[in-house]
Amino acid sequence: MKILFPVLMLLVFLGFHIGIYFFFIKQIVKPSTSRRVLKYFLVFNFFGVVLYFFGRYFVDLPQSLYFLASLSIGVGFVLFVVMLLYQALSLIVKLLVIFFPKFSKGRRGFFQNSLNVTSGIFALGYLGFGVAEAKFGPVVEKVKILLNGFEGKMTAVQISDLHIGGLIEENVVGKIVAEANALKPDFIVLTGDIVDTEISKVPKAIDALAQLEAPLGVYFILGNHEYFHGIAPLLDVLKSKGIIVLENDCVLLEKEEAKLNLAGVYDLFGRRINALEPNLEEALQKRIPTCPLVLLAHQPKFALEVKEKHNVDLILSGHTHGGQIFPFSFLVKLDQPYLKGLYQHSPKTQIYVNRGTGFWGPPMRILSKAEITYFEFSSA
Repeated sequence: MKILFPVLMLLVFLGFHIGIYFFFIKQIVKPSTSRRVLKYFLVFNFFGVVLYFFGRYFVDLPQSLYFLASLSIGVGFVLFVVMLLYQALSLIVKLLVIFFPKFSKGRRGFFQNSLNVTSGIFALGYLGFGVAEAKFGPVVEKVKILLNGFEGKMTAVQISDLHIGGLIEENVVGKIVAEANALKPDFIVLTGDIVDTEISKVPKAIDALAQLEAPLGVYFILGNHEYFHGIAPLLDVLKSKGIIVLENDCVLLEKEEAKLNLAGVYDLFGRRINALEPNLEEALQKRIPTCPLVLLAHQPKFALEVKEKHNVDLILSGHTHGGQIFPFSFLVKLDQPYLKGLYQHSPKTQIYVNRGTGFWGPPMRILSKAEITYFEFSSA
């Protein structure tokens, strides 16, 4: 299972690079020498993608080399998007010729040349903007949630999709932990894909994560990426650090008159390997029926399994990264019903999807800033 994901991703990026050369580079670059240089650049970039996945899942790489390898993923995706945009605009130019035959050859050439130059500039700007936006780190999103049958007030912080490992090390984790603690929440939830490497490789980052503080506890659920690296050692370490793991389980949180059920399920990925599968009925067995319930489920599409009979007031999810690099969000929407932010899933149930506190793959974000979410719960 560990090797399947990187192999599939390598095949996808191989297709990206082939398309970039034949449908973008070869069409806009006429001098043979320049075209050859760019071809070799694409080959080099693809080997950077290969190196990234080896560094992520199989071998340890120096941080500087890993950073360059991770950028290869961003370059491949950005150029693929620009290639698609270029082909769409080129089609428009061709349609102008068909529908307006008197359109002069000189004007057609001017538009085509302008398109070629603009596409190159756009690709560079697109890449630079993505790196800069990711470098700024997460923003704090403050969200007020009204809960039926809730008395008093309670606050929480959600951290999701941190992807510790690779470029997310103890210095990054330490800054995020400091930001979360400064909000002084009553409890903290970690909604999956927090650790994306073997736990033995990131002891300092886990020590930094364990500095999260909240009077009602810090709670963790599995995301799909945790399944790739050995779950049992990870859960043992987290539990030893005082982090409470919700494994198809529910706890009652109390602060003066405020009472809240907090439940958490395993990730849907468990069904692919027939182990640690999510079970909502089991997770809700310990609930207190008179108190509202917040459910932690890594993937937003788990909401499709939540029915009115379950009386779930709020689902907290992550997984999507809000698309991370626009327009990847459109592909995410093909798999997940909700992308980012707060939605009314049903008359009873709301769902909030965190955009991710870290990043996966390239250190880039475009139109989807990383976030730490701060919730204020009060009576409806």
